[in-house]
Amino acid sequence: MTWDHVRQMELDFNWETGGHTLHHEQLNQLSLEEAKASILNDKLSLLNNGLQPESFALPRGQCPSQLYSFLMDLYPNIRGSSDFAMFKPLNRKALGYLAFQTGWNAEVVKHRIIRGIASGESLIIIGFHRFDAEDVGYTDSCTSEVFRDILEFLKHNQLEVLPLKEAVKAVLH
Repeated sequence: MTWDHVRQMELDFNWETGGHTLHHEQLNQLSLEEAKASILNDKLSLLNNGLQPESFALPRGQCPSQLYSFLMDLYPNIRGSSDFAMFKPLNRKALGYLAFQTGWNAEVVKHRIIRGIASGESLIIIGFHRFDAEDVGYTDSCTSEVFRDILEFLKHNQLEVLPLKEAVKAVLH
């Protein structure tokens, strides 16, 4: 995708592009200085390309504790990679997340949403990394057909889908 495509997704689909390090480095394998540089350069790149990132996704859900204050100064929302129930009061600095995995069908996601609604969760975050890339060997790809099935389920049940920065604000207010 070009930067124009990414900006257009934000305009047309209310998409949120958040921080994730410059080259998807695993933060706990970098020096503190290298990690800070990657995080900051990533944010500057997003800002310089006309985006307003408010959320940071920890690569592989891992972050050395020494980096948290640095991240919290840059981003109001930080999410890991573990799926857990989120209730009010919401901790914006430790958000849960279900990452779609290759081979899953739409029922896995539908059941997660139904379980969250039944237990009264305030927020459910589900992420999709790649689409239609199963044959390339990725473990986190969703087929277009499964994604459409999930979107139809959301529409049929009149469930609201928001970018993370807006969803968190809605839960907090």
